[in-house]
Amino acid sequence: MNDITHIRVLIHCRGAGADLFRTLVSLSCQNTGPQRLHIALSSTTPTDHETSEARLLHSALGFGSLQVLDATGMAPAKALNIAALEGDEEWLVLVPEGTRLSPGFVSRCLEAARDGKVQAVYPSHTAGDPAKAPLTRVRPFSPEQLTRCNPIGPAVLLRRKAWELMGGLRPRVQLVMWDFWLRMALEGGKIIRVPELLAHCRPLHRLTPWQDGHAKALLVVAMPGAFEPDICRWALALLRGDAWAKPFEAGQIPGPRDVRAMFAGMEPSIAPRHAAWTCTA
Repeated sequence: MNDITHIRVLIHCRGAGADLFRTLVSLSCQNTGPQRLHIALSSTTPTDHETSEARLLHSALGFGSLQVLDATGMAPAKALNIAALEGDEEWLVLVPEGTRLSPGFVSRCLEAARDGKVQAVYPSHTAGDPAKAPLTRVRPFSPEQLTRCNPIGPAVLLRRKAWELMGGLRPRVQLVMWDFWLRMALEGGKIIRVPELLAHCRPLHRLTPWQDGHAKALLVVAMPGAFEPDICRWALALLRGDAWAKPFEAGQIPGPRDVRAMFAGMEPSIAPRHAAWTCTA
């Protein structure tokens, strides 16, 4: 790792509670040294950080800098975009509030990104996905996965240039991060996964079936060139309210075969990992 590497860490947070400080403490314990980290807190309640206790803890953690930004009433995506604007660090780190990072998170991700073609790096984590147990076995990342699910993150290191090329996050999109990674992959950005478990994150928020299906359909409609014609047909039909178009498995976009089965009134195929495969006596 370059000895002069400095990183801007973007955190959207509600206030100055225990969840945030748990995350900040784990960042201060990075084996790269906390002085290389420049923390940008986009807080929905910025006054919480003005107490003497909060200021004392902020200063005691030894970061290169710590800035509290007023994100009152802002969508998280907009707040993170604003937090990324300042500074000139080559690398950005996105960390959800409440995440605890292994001391080797930053150094291991930087090591994996030595290849100049790599735009983003994420490790194995405990967030899982909305439909499964918190800890799941995952495959090596490939861009094609993004047309079915979003396996990336939620704690990620990425190049500032890639963030700027994408124009940051699109606040009006419901599946903000999935949209961002899909756009990056379509632009040829190289994303890799570090196999070590380096981020302990909260389980992802689970949407209702209607919310989940609607959000996925909007993602498909926003980038139709990334998906097969059958998938676009499904998305448009679901948004119209056609009875045959179902939300499909939580966090998953159906494949062409699944869409054809839906239209024919057949039950979708069940993957071996699905709970329905479990035998009971």
